[in-house]
Amino acid sequence: MPRPTAVARLARLLHDEGPMNRAEATTRLGLTRTAVGEAAAWLTTAGVIAATTAPPSGRGRPSPLLGFDDRGPVVAAVHLRPRRADVAIIGLGATVVDHAGVAVTGSTPQAVLKSLAARIRAAAERSGRPLVGVGVGLAGMVRPGGVVRTAVHFEWADVPARDLLQRHLPDDVAVEVGTDSGLIALAERRRGAGRGPGPVLVLSCEHTGIGGALVGTETRVLEPGHLSIDRKGLPCPCGQRGCLELYADGRAITRTTGVPPDHLAHVIARAESGAARERRAVLTAADHLGTGLANLVNVLVPAKVVLTGVLADLHRVGGDRIREQLGRSVVASADGVEVVVGRVPRSVLVGAAESAFEHFLARPC
Repeated sequence: MPRPTAVARLARLLHDEGPMNRAEATTRLGLTRTAVGEAAAWLTTAGVIAATTAPPSGRGRPSPLLGFDDRGPVVAAVHLRPRRADVAIIGLGATVVDHAGVAVTGSTPQAVLKSLAARIRAAAERSGRPLVGVGVGLAGMVRPGGVVRTAVHFEWADVPARDLLQRHLPDDVAVEVGTDSGLIALAERRRGAGRGPGPVLVLSCEHTGIGGALVGTETRVLEPGHLSIDRKGLPCPCGQRGCLELYADGRAITRTTGVPPDHLAHVIARAESGAARERRAVLTAADHLGTGLANLVNVLVPAKVVLTGVLADLHRVGGDRIREQLGRSVVASADGVEVVVGRVPRSVLVGAAESAFEHFLARPC
């Protein structure tokens, strides 16, 4: 039996960095060739990894690569919305095996999560692969232990979502429930624009509201949308005035241009083409976002800021305005904090899969 730590470290390395030959894995892990060889042999026998042939790169026979077995363990990643969900079956290395939108029925949290569990079981059975974890992301405030403190769109309050879902799944399947913004941040940190040294601040906006997280050695979910940037500003349902999301989310842009909320994509497109009214609305929102970011950077001191969703649109149209506002921050200016846009598609699902695999990767044997 190889050392469990060697097995876990090799599985984690391949999951994070992709296939590589045994010599490179040995160097990256700082372990002996024997330890890596034994760990690779154990993972191969367990059906987790499989050797593949590397493409030729010169003379001689290429070394086989350690990659993941296409019959190996998977997790179910879920982006839960009212009455529907995106469910993906994802393998190690973030390989998507299956993805579908499904209807979720029920008028109570218990019924909704029971319905969701049935959809998850069906998707896992179709894949024909062992299910080792489930990760669920939703819009709301989620506390440790998967307790949904509040989720306005679902009308949930203090719902032990993780435990309710676990009741309808096998005991050996680890279940994680988190906020969609926290999972987006995790996805960008592990798989996208947030990779690199130092903590990363990731802000997200699908349309209404602004979420985010600071991701370093751990993920700290934030409520940046309720950072007040004008104490005499618009009233917010949270009880404050002048909250950032009232001025910089999709709702703010459509309000300024006087169009229905579902016309946001059209407004962004016209702003990009130079239409005066729409461009002015987007640049105004970008100014407000820059003001909020300057405050957040001053307090959190991230190495990088990643903007996703509508906020990425603001950066694309008004990146100069955002950087101008950040330039007024001594901290942001001194540290040269970079602001970039996210690049992980279906990032809630990718983040949910990363979360769901944590238990397995910590102890694969």
